[in-house]
Amino acid sequence: MFENSVDKNCPMNNDIEQIPLSDLDVSGPSMLSTSNTKQHNLQEVVPYRINTRATEYDENKSIAEKTPTIASNSIPLVDDPDKFPDGGRTAYMVLAGSFIGLTGVLAFVNTAGVTEHYIATAILPDTEVSTIGWIFSIYNFLSFGMTLVSGPVFDRVGCRIPICIGIVLMMVGFMCASVSTKIYQFILAYGVVAGLGTAFTFGPFVGVLSHYFYRKRAFAIGFAYIGGAIGGVAFPIMFRELLPKIGFGWTIRIAAFICLCLLSVGLALVRDRHVEFYVPDPDNKDSIVSQIFKSIDFKIFKDKVYSCLVLALLGNGLAFLVTTTYLTSYAAAFGYSDAASYMLLTVFNAASIPGRCIPSIFADHFGRFNVVCCISLMSTIVFYVVWVNSFVGHTLPGLYVFAALFGFSSGSILSLAPALIGQICRVEDIGRCTGTAFFILSFGDLFGIPIGGAITNAKTRASFNNMVYFVSTCSTLGTIGSFSARYLYAGFKKVKV
Repeated sequence: MFENSVDKNCPMNNDIEQIPLSDLDVSGPSMLSTSNTKQHNLQEVVPYRINTRATEYDENKSIAEKTPTIASNSIPLVDDPDKFPDGGRTAYMVLAGSFIGLTGVLAFVNTAGVTEHYIATAILPDTEVSTIGWIFSIYNFLSFGMTLVSGPVFDRVGCRIPICIGIVLMMVGFMCASVSTKIYQFILAYGVVAGLGTAFTFGPFVGVLSHYFYRKRAFAIGFAYIGGAIGGVAFPIMFRELLPKIGFGWTIRIAAFICLCLLSVGLALVRDRHVEFYVPDPDNKDSIVSQIFKSIDFKIFKDKVYSCLVLALLGNGLAFLVTTTYLTSYAAAFGYSDAASYMLLTVFNAASIPGRCIPSIFADHFGRFNVVCCISLMSTIVFYVVWVNSFVGHTLPGLYVFAALFGFSSGSILSLAPALIGQICRVEDIGRCTGTAFFILSFGDLFGIPIGGAITNAKTRASFNNMVYFVSTCSTLGTIGSFSARYLYAGFKKVKV
């Protein structure tokens, strides 16, 4: 019964020490590998631990004795930790490159609220809010959804080619958006072209970290994500100062040139190891494009842990996206100035800086699933106690408190997502698994902003309150998904997972 769960090519099979089942407390984690989509029977996996000395195996030993598994009180190993340096000059250079690159990639993503508010009030004042929302929903949909394609590209050809393609598309998209005056022009330039460019840069800058970090993977990804938060802090302030002085066109162009510099430096610093991890099939005669599309495999959703994890990310992602897009307009609807409204987004992104780093450190020490459950619950509590509560959520100090607390918690969830996915899939499939997850999440991006726009279309206080109820429900869904994934992964046992 163990035959299908054995990875004969796994380097860990050579050096394992057999442990009797009676000596261990098995929590039965999922071991997802898209190279073998058959579901693992969690009760049939035998625990193991890495031995510090080599052990020769008798060829006559049973399959059960040779099966690689893991003890229940540590992180499941779907890859050999010895393959990953988790430090050193090259690893930290790649981390620095990812940090700088993601600053340029996510700067416009985290500034969507300011851009949406200006377009709605100064460029397209007669256009419905829900219609304007399609600009940013399509942008986010392609930015994260097309990692379904950029992920397999990264797995096979490395990071440099997709990043170069992404940089060109981003610059073309933002430059065309800077001269746009019609809704369809914004959708094509900002939404489609810039969105595709973001997808081809975002995926590789995140995925390359999994080639160098294993035990410190959550910290590395969280640290790199801080770059996006820094862009989200600096760009709203820059937009607030430049928009009244030089107009929309030159503000977007200056921001795009800054992103170009950051992306170029990031590209120069990152290195991938796809040659080591990706083993091509010599019998496969398909073209690279055909191989990439064949590698997109939705069968991984047969894994219940993966499915619940994606549900958690979808709920929390919707809450994050709709909040960051309409928080500025929400404050304006309650009579606060544009300066105060823009500052809310700055506070939000500033608070997400420690939120992307501190919980990631705890995640590597106490378990990534454990931490994401706590952070997701924190987000939901903040929604209901602060924002839904009109006595607090309708005041400017209350909105600053909400922006700081939710900025911290949402930043944690976003930065932990790739590390969580990486924990249940093999490193050679990291691009594919992450891309598939973000593809599903992108549908929330596609419809979430227009739904938020439709709810707030009347631009009344009551309509914005209804939007708050919507995002609070999304956050609740995300919390349910987080706890469900953790339960399916390790049950109710108090273990590091």
